[in-house]
Amino acid sequence: MYLHTMTDESLHTIPLEHNIDYHIMSLFERLEAMRKDSHGNAINNRLSSTLQPKRNMQGEIRTLEFWRSIISECLASFFYVFIVCGAAAGAGVGASVSSVLLATALASGLAMTALTQCFIHISGAHINPAVTLAACIIRTVSPIRAAMYITAQCGGGIAGAALLYG
Repeated sequence: MYLHTMTDESLHTIPLEHNIDYHIMSLFERLEAMRKDSHGNAINNRLSSTLQPKRNMQGEIRTLEFWRSIISECLASFFYVFIVCGAAAGAGVGASVSSVLLATALASGLAMTALTQCFIHISGAHINPAVTLAACIIRTVSPIRAAMYITAQCGGGIAGAALLYG
């Protein structure tokens, strides 16, 4: 079976196994083979990453990536609390309730968007202990990482409020 294509010079006959469908199918077959784990089973859960193997607690604590993500969670919580509380405090002493609510809501949404963009590639940008606890329950983060994230988030939030209200 042949595929006929028209070019400027002449009519070329290309065997069917060299057309675009063949290349797409071979690409999908290669991708499927790459998705297989070492036992030959397909990885069905997108949350279980083959890039980061499971480590024990001591091995995880000793990595630079672990401490970098803890510090990023602390900084993200610090900035979030500082920005949102600062927006509420900066609305003015005699400001109406609606203007304080609007300023706080806008600051909260924009701060969360910006902080997520800044920290998602480092730690996942949980920023909230409830999100971290949920991630621990569904096992996307280890219990030691969740405990350290929650500690860092609380510490960052306290530091952000302390810097603002002093």
